[in-house]
Amino acid sequence: MAITEWDDYLIHQTLHTIDAVESDDPFFQDRFFFTANNAEGTLELAAGLGTYPNANVMDGFVWVRHKGVQRNIRLSRHLQADRANTVVGPLSFKVLEPLKRWGIYLGDNDYDIGCSVEFEGRVAPYLHTLQAGQLEPERRPEMVHYTQEGRFTGSITFEGQQFKVDRFFGPRDRSWGVRRPPTPGGPTMEIYQWNHAQFSNCSLVFIYIELSVVPIRICTGAIQNDDGSLIPIVDMRHRIEFIPGLRSYTKMEWLLKDAEGKERHLIAKPISPVAYMTGGYDGRHGEDRGPFHVEGERWDVSQPLDSPSPQFGNYGLPNHRVAELQLDGEPGVGLLETGYMGDEAWQYKPSF
Repeated sequence: MAITEWDDYLIHQTLHTIDAVESDDPFFQDRFFFTANNAEGTLELAAGLGTYPNANVMDGFVWVRHKGVQRNIRLSRHLQADRANTVVGPLSFKVLEPLKRWGIYLGDNDYDIGCSVEFEGRVAPYLHTLQAGQLEPERRPEMVHYTQEGRFTGSITFEGQQFKVDRFFGPRDRSWGVRRPPTPGGPTMEIYQWNHAQFSNCSLVFIYIELSVVPIRICTGAIQNDDGSLIPIVDMRHRIEFIPGLRSYTKMEWLLKDAEGKERHLIAKPISPVAYMTGGYDGRHGEDRGPFHVEGERWDVSQPLDSPSPQFGNYGLPNHRVAELQLDGEPGVGLLETGYMGDEAWQYKPSF
């Protein structure tokens, strides 16, 4: 344990200093993630940062996709007990107004991307909860997280070009707890979807997961109206049209059941190339890479997604696409974060 400036605040919840957490599990993490897109799908920014107190690591990343090219930068440093210092080299984040506004800044680096953008929440954060029956009785959730839909302003630089960010849309995700990597030979995600959409008077978020081996389905999310009211989503069915032999889809359709018993029809058609989450989430979260480490690369992402591609990862790691959506006929724009089992023999089965 070590005393930090946070210990002067009346925020203690355990008999430890604030630098310590309730679990000594090395996979305990505390992190956040942002993604911003223009409505045309030509430009996307994703950025995140996490702390791993039991591993003495803070790491972060930024990727920018412009049309069919994606550039990534990943950074890591030793935490040294101070989780309040959310800076890793040229990358920094700042809470400008709790639960409302954040700043994301990436300064000079060798990977030809940068940003100075501000996120402002459109609606209040939504706390995701698991519903009864979604986990085996002997298991309990080990991670908490909430999401928030919002808008972005500022600027993004990419390969010598500067782009104005004016009311780009996108979510932020905030999570903490124990999050372990997939175990080879163990249950893996057959289908993973973390989807967001914004319409004229409301926002939509839902997470849907189907696991292999064990019959577990997880569905959580809500329709959040601009007046502050919300309607939870309690279940869903899906139909996805894939390009034969590939993990690239041309259309997604869902029947969403809300807490009021109403069935909502959602349709999405992608309008952008793929952005690969492995640009930042490369499976090495919390890995000690020394006092300071930075790396990155440039990818051609213009081709359809194929499961054997290096960016796809061993477990079908998620990817992003911007999409045009309709919710019961109302048009909107959104982000589809999806992942499917990496096994080439896997075959998709629609649920309606």
